[in-house]
Amino acid sequence: MRFDEVNWSKLLPYDRGDEDAEFERAFVTHLRVYLLSSNYSAASALLSHNYNVLSLSLRVDVCRILYELITTQTLDLTLFTTCTTTLARMLRREDKLTVWHGNHPQRRSKLKSVLDLLCAANRFIPPSAAMDVFQELLPKVQFNSLDWQIINIQMINLFVPTSALPKGSPTAESAESSPERWLPTVFSLWSFNLRSSGYDAYFLNLVTCLAMEQKGQLKFTNEQIRIAFASGLHFFNLPVTRGAVPLPRNLSSGLTDTSYFYRLPPNSSLPLSEERALTFARFIVYTMNDESPGGTMELFEQLVQMIEPFYHPSNNGSWTSILSRFLRNLSRELLERVTAEADDSCRVPVDMRLTRRMRRRFVLSLRTLAMLLLFSKSEDSISMSHSTLKHLAEVEPDLIFEPLLETLYTAIDSVTETHRMISAMRALAKLATTLSNFSLYPEGAQHVAPLLLLTLPGIDVNDPTKTWFALTFVRNLCLNGVVLEELPVTGDMPAPRTLSKASMVSETAEDPSVDSLPEPDMDQIEWMTRASTAQFETWLDQYLRRIFVLVDNLSSSLETSDTSSSSSDSGLHAIVAQATEVVLHQCSERYYPMVSRLITDFVTNTSSLSAVESMSKVVFAFASAMPEVALQALLPLCCERIAEDIENGVGRAPSLSKRTRSHSETTLIWFASVLSVLTEQQRSEHLMPYKDQLLKTVNLILDHCMSRQVYATGGRILLNITTSLTYMYTKRGHSVPDDVWNDPEFRENHFRHWGQLPKIDDPDFKLQWRLPSQEGVDFTLELLRNIIVPRIADLNKFMDSAPSKQESVKSQDNVYLNKHFVLLRFGVRSLGCLIPPPGAPIAADKLADAIIEGHDASSMPTRYRIDGQVVAGYVFTDPNSDQFKEVAGIRSQIGAVLSRALAYMAENYEDDVENIKALIRLTHDYMCHYGTDRSTCAAQRRHWNSGLDSFTFDNSVCRMPRYFASKRVMYIQSARLLHNTRFMSANELTSDITLKLSKLCLSLYSEVRNHAISMLESVLSIYPEAKYPLIPGFLAELDEKEDSDPEKMIGALHVLDSQPLRRAILRDWNYFPQLVLALCRAQHEDKPVVKKLIMNIAVSQVVHISAPLSVQTSSETLQELVRTLGASLVPSLDDSEFEATVALGRAKCVESYEFAQTENAKLVGSLVNILRDAGTTWRFAAIAGYYVDYISSASSSPEPRLMGTLAENLTSDLVLFRESSAINLTQQLGNIKHLSKLAFPDIIAASTRSDVELKGKGAQAFSELPYPELCERALADGDDSEAALTPFLDNPATGWFAWPLVAKVIAAPKQGGALAFDKIDPDCQPAYEAVREVLFSEGKWDRIAKLFSQESSRSPEDDNFGVARAALYTQVFALYDFALLEQAWPAIERLALDIERTGAQRAGSEMIAGVLRGSKYWSRESLDKMWALLIPLLSTVFSKLRPDTLRFWQTGLRFAFARRDPRRFLPLVRLIIYGNPFDPQSEAPFAEAAKIELLLLLINSWDWRIVSAIAASKPRLSDALAHPYKQVRDAAGILMYTLYSAEYSVSYTGVELAIDDLARYGATGRDFSHWEGSQRTQKSIEEMTSRVNEWKADHIPSNEGTSNYSRGSKTLLTFFLAGFSYSSKRLAIEHIPSILPMFSVLQEQNDDEEVARLAKAVMQFFSQILYTAQMSEGVTSKVLALLEESSNSWHVITKTLPLLCTLTFSNRFTLSREVRMRIVDTTALFLEHDQIEVRHSASKSLASLVKCASSKVLADINSKFSAKISTRLPRVRYGKPPKDPVAYNRLVLTRHAGVLGLSCLVLAFPYNIPDWLPEVLVLLAGCIDDPNPIQSTVQHTFAEFRRTHMDTWHEDRKRFTSSQLELLTDMLVSPCYYA
Repeated sequence: MRFDEVNWSKLLPYDRGDEDAEFERAFVTHLRVYLLSSNYSAASALLSHNYNVLSLSLRVDVCRILYELITTQTLDLTLFTTCTTTLARMLRREDKLTVWHGNHPQRRSKLKSVLDLLCAANRFIPPSAAMDVFQELLPKVQFNSLDWQIINIQMINLFVPTSALPKGSPTAESAESSPERWLPTVFSLWSFNLRSSGYDAYFLNLVTCLAMEQKGQLKFTNEQIRIAFASGLHFFNLPVTRGAVPLPRNLSSGLTDTSYFYRLPPNSSLPLSEERALTFARFIVYTMNDESPGGTMELFEQLVQMIEPFYHPSNNGSWTSILSRFLRNLSRELLERVTAEADDSCRVPVDMRLTRRMRRRFVLSLRTLAMLLLFSKSEDSISMSHSTLKHLAEVEPDLIFEPLLETLYTAIDSVTETHRMISAMRALAKLATTLSNFSLYPEGAQHVAPLLLLTLPGIDVNDPTKTWFALTFVRNLCLNGVVLEELPVTGDMPAPRTLSKASMVSETAEDPSVDSLPEPDMDQIEWMTRASTAQFETWLDQYLRRIFVLVDNLSSSLETSDTSSSSSDSGLHAIVAQATEVVLHQCSERYYPMVSRLITDFVTNTSSLSAVESMSKVVFAFASAMPEVALQALLPLCCERIAEDIENGVGRAPSLSKRTRSHSETTLIWFASVLSVLTEQQRSEHLMPYKDQLLKTVNLILDHCMSRQVYATGGRILLNITTSLTYMYTKRGHSVPDDVWNDPEFRENHFRHWGQLPKIDDPDFKLQWRLPSQEGVDFTLELLRNIIVPRIADLNKFMDSAPSKQESVKSQDNVYLNKHFVLLRFGVRSLGCLIPPPGAPIAADKLADAIIEGHDASSMPTRYRIDGQVVAGYVFTDPNSDQFKEVAGIRSQIGAVLSRALAYMAENYEDDVENIKALIRLTHDYMCHYGTDRSTCAAQRRHWNSGLDSFTFDNSVCRMPRYFASKRVMYIQSARLLHNTRFMSANELTSDITLKLSKLCLSLYSEVRNHAISMLESVLSIYPEAKYPLIPGFLAELDEKEDSDPEKMIGALHVLDSQPLRRAILRDWNYFPQLVLALCRAQHEDKPVVKKLIMNIAVSQVVHISAPLSVQTSSETLQELVRTLGASLVPSLDDSEFEATVALGRAKCVESYEFAQTENAKLVGSLVNILRDAGTTWRFAAIAGYYVDYISSASSSPEPRLMGTLAENLTSDLVLFRESSAINLTQQLGNIKHLSKLAFPDIIAASTRSDVELKGKGAQAFSELPYPELCERALADGDDSEAALTPFLDNPATGWFAWPLVAKVIAAPKQGGALAFDKIDPDCQPAYEAVREVLFSEGKWDRIAKLFSQESSRSPEDDNFGVARAALYTQVFALYDFALLEQAWPAIERLALDIERTGAQRAGSEMIAGVLRGSKYWSRESLDKMWALLIPLLSTVFSKLRPDTLRFWQTGLRFAFARRDPRRFLPLVRLIIYGNPFDPQSEAPFAEAAKIELLLLLINSWDWRIVSAIAASKPRLSDALAHPYKQVRDAAGILMYTLYSAEYSVSYTGVELAIDDLARYGATGRDFSHWEGSQRTQKSIEEMTSRVNEWKADHIPSNEGTSNYSRGSKTLLTFFLAGFSYSSKRLAIEHIPSILPMFSVLQEQNDDEEVARLAKAVMQFFSQILYTAQMSEGVTSKVLALLEESSNSWHVITKTLPLLCTLTFSNRFTLSREVRMRIVDTTALFLEHDQIEVRHSASKSLASLVKCASSKVLADINSKFSAKISTRLPRVRYGKPPKDPVAYNRLVLTRHAGVLGLSCLVLAFPYNIPDWLPEVLVLLAGCIDDPNPIQSTVQHTFAEFRRTHMDTWHEDRKRFTSSQLELLTDMLVSPCYYA
């Protein structure tokens, strides 16, 4: 059984009958009714609130029903979101739901919820659907631009099925749907854009899901794994792999993203279900199936070696967080896989499972990183390291705990390094449960007692953090079953036994830690564990003493009034209580006297008010663990001291203060508080012996004390006594049942049971309950009769005789009232579980509304019955019994006096804030508290599992500490009590009390008002029907009246915005229109607070508005699913009673819909009147506008008067009105278009769209010309040519990668003048005419032009193209055709020709963009007229563009061109390409740059479809290579790269052909990462390069001006940099390696800084690219050849070597071993370069390279450079030259190379000591006396070694021999002046 399937209610101590089956029967019955009657609101509420308590078979049926609801029924946004969210949660939760398949609809307004559902449902898509998914999605792939690239990949990630084929599938089906067939296609797509973090993340997530879901049926090849590792390396944001040189600003013009023009969610909202670190970690863990060379295990160990330095605490940075999470995820996924494979039900083949050796290798690798992170500077990283160590310890504990405990012991003992001590304590707290698990790690038991003693100093009041972790460690040990009892030890410690052959490791083993399997010596372990338990008694004594010191210093809420303590103190209170409770539960009975003595002494000798709260928790723990001992020791003492103080007059002075009290009350409050917690949750048999003492003490306090703190504590004592005697409580007790605890065998060997958590579903698992006894119940009734009933009479008497409002009020009267209110409140709570709340099952006709109301109360717990109360263990259940009647009578009396007191206080004591607040709390408890209330139950739900995160659980095995199980069951009991309060029916008294409480919500005193509103919200959640009579009263407070009060308006607004009323009003059309109109008309109050509240309420409501949902007929499939739902539970659906119920429900839904429709129309009319009213202020007109926008957008058909108002408001003086009207009108006109197309399929706008079956022919199915050449031919042949009239294909991606089976095309416009929308839907015709009348009115467009062209109040840079306005123009021109353009043309022309005004240019571009886009379905005649007007105008505009207006026209044209066939705009394209061609000789740089920008715009909009047309015009771009103006050069460079890149397309004629062809290239498919370009492109690049080289020959360096060489170089560099900013890097990747020598030289262009900067940027980006395996070796060879070129200057070498390191690191997993060795060897050669700068650069590069080298490579390097220093230098006397200077200098150079090489080895491992390192250091020390630069290199090496090993030298020094240490000491210790 799973955790989420545990029925906790079965652990309750009373008989629940057949409750579960009854619930499911009722659930099925009601769900059937609601679905068949189309009451989807009730159905969704019922499903969302109860899905998690249904049986598996019902959950499967419910999933099918939800799927059918979502896909076939029309739901509003709220219902749709509820249904999709519920279904997604069910799919995520279930592992064994039946699989079904269906095509999910695309509904953009609900896209986010759909995507969430798809993420959860992917595993239910059958593998056989893979080809269908690719057929749908691959034709939409286009990688030349950014527009839809990420979205398409996200869709592939969401839809491609990753689950394994069922066993026994036919061979043909397996081959057809197998991932082996289509996985090469995925890797081929991946190669298009490697090294893009978001892009890589989606592909890696897809292959990771495959690895996880295939269950070992799919094995990735080494090549595929290498690509995943290479991509994952770049997720870490390491400084080695990221760029430090930003791209030039001008390159941003090379980018476009037309998805900005559509209502698509941002990339972040298209979900990648797992973060990158988790995805990569999962891939590693689930592809680790063997230890083959080049496999996952080997690559992972290489990865660890590469990233290990970045885990060190001193190497902190932006990468630390993701690296630490990566580490935690790796360990967690490893644990989950190991656990799953150990399960008998595991489906992974045995040969694909992790072996023990693989696990140990993996754990060792992770251990290295986790230990480095243990003392990190980041708290988050420390936490990640602890989680990692815990997960690893669960897998291989011996590999973790042995080194970890050594480190922790040292760190805790440290006095000077506090951060290490705290981290160690924190680690112990995290790993306590694993360490003390005897069956998992027997050796850990012997460390428990020593560690407890070692961590005791951590309980320090001056260090809350350390205290928290110390107490958490103690708590976790005890919760894990550690018993604090000394065990007997016999004899001496056994000698270590001889190791078996299985545990011995051969000398040839690679790693002893991996190959040796631990066999613990159990005899020795048990002896040492028993011996260690002798320390428990000492520890317990010291622990309690430290707790007392801590308690005495913690702050108390007594000193801070009603405000809570600080967060740290609050947390310490909780952990002190929990830790002490479990410690006392787990300690042996032999320690009880000591515990009792210590606690009694503390209570007796301490009376600090600051320690009351913490002391109470300690005493409660004492009384809970040892009730009889605690009561015997403390109860008589407390009663005696209380009586003594009261007799001395303490507490008799009247006082309502919570802060200031006399010092004499300290002792009284102290002992009263102790007595209060002593009596809490005690058994009846323990309390009853002290009955007389308790009764006397309570009476003494309540009769004589008038101090608020004292009588409140007395009331608390009364409450605790009564609840202990009448409530049911679980006894949390020991970690094992009492019979096991008392078993001598268990007690003598209790350590063997540590960590063995009980199974919750085990029949023997039973909780002990403290149940009411008859004696205790009788005593409770006696207390109520003697204490509570007289107070009721006293309060009535006081109100009869008290002074009136006009008379003075004495202070003692206030205290008297407060005392009675407080005592009555405790009295009400004392009645809680005596009788059930009054109520009855809800009638069937009201149940639907009740279910929806319950759904609104989101804080309520899960239901246990649909329509009534459940058994909940009440004391009295027979209404006819005398005791039942007596209790009910007492509650009725309290209610009567409460009702009277509410009226009395409101009339006479309205300014007595404290007493009114007390009365409000009494009201809340009387109305809501029947054993529990909502806040109490919610707190139990939040806190029952506090501390549970320290345990590791297998979800398939229900094991949990008994402590948490008991708290969980107590929450279930509380939830059942709260459930019963839902079905209380309001009576006259409760309605009267609710009404009076609501009036207090309008109090003039904010403190009273806020208190009352909070309590009213709780009351209304219990009595949902009580809120409706209150709504009119609160709405009336918003009306304009003579006596209107702003304070009352504030109260009314707060109430109306409270959760119960807000949701009810939004759903109920009886009240929603009233609230809307009340808010819109409440402009009479000028108080800012009121205005702000009104605005906030309006804004919060409008986003949740839903239109009335029409009653639909369910689909046949849905009806069939409903009829078969739960057939075994409720088999019959044919009875007449059921049919009548369905008919009645449907009639009610129809009636509600019709009423809502009527009210909706009235509301819209009223809001329109408000908008038209000249007296409406702008603020309230804006509110009315908000409501109009959302109400009209939610409506299906537009309202004519509203549409006319919106059109008129386009020329409102208020900007807000104009903008909102534009948005709303756009949406409404779009609805008119959509409805008209549905109503009249024969209109042009609907009939021109068609589907063309391509049948694997690609574009040839509808065109004889190649598709990319259509636009070129159309431009050449004219608008009437065949190419121009070929059907339009608007989707820019269709056919780029592969052609679909069916293409959606739109016929070219025909001759004639027919309107696109010559027929309008009849329901929309009035609205259409209303808008037409306004838009065609005289002067309307002049006013629109004037207002919309106003300059922005913001800065000019913020005055951007208005997409919303352009969308409006699109809709109006689409609907009203060319006639409207004629009407608007003068205004448009005037704006466009107003060159000097920026606002006019912006507005003109918006209008023209709308015209162009709106002309989609215009007739040929209308289009000809349009172009006749536009082309001359645009020709003039384009010739006069300015820098501040160009962006408007660029954006406008992008808006018009987005997802449109370029042949729709042939005249405009012809104008841009041929109208005014680029002139490289022109002296107008901006004008020429603008021409280039417009050409670039065409390419960015249409990409491969327009390239041939632009190329055919032969733009003279190459002539701009050395243009004198930078602006022109940059634009030309970017355009050339964009143009050449856009020539590329794959264009498979079919998807299956593409998949099969890509599979021919191997497991990783076809490499699309690079492309040499067309012949034209290659020739152009060669020409540019050769021209630059020619100019170089004539170049003379000069600081005065620039030469052709400099300018040409900048253009060439900009050309390639565009490849790094643009999505397609293919050209740059292919061509840069061949011209690397040129770029390397350009880095040294000292006379032009810009050239050097651009060259550096190109080289850096080039080195950071992730290349495929095919490409990486060629690139590396080019770089090595550049280095080996003898003509290079040493400057080139020093700049190229670091780039080679970056290139190697970035492509570590794609480079072969041979190439990597060649890189190392080439770098090492430069250590002997004549130039010292080159040697130092080579040294740094080599140090970076050897960090990732294997042990064999390190050994070779060590021996190679050790040999270089083996020949010592000849002695040279000071001041004299050597005998052979040439040979001597050669030898110095050789020795320096050797020293540099060995220095690289030392510096490459700054945080550990490999075995070979000591000897290397000794060799380097022998060179200290050599001349410089050898000596300085040695000194630098030792200085760095000392710096990096300073913190860990106490451990590192153990790796050296004594002679080595003696030698190194002289090198590492700084010389002393006095030495």
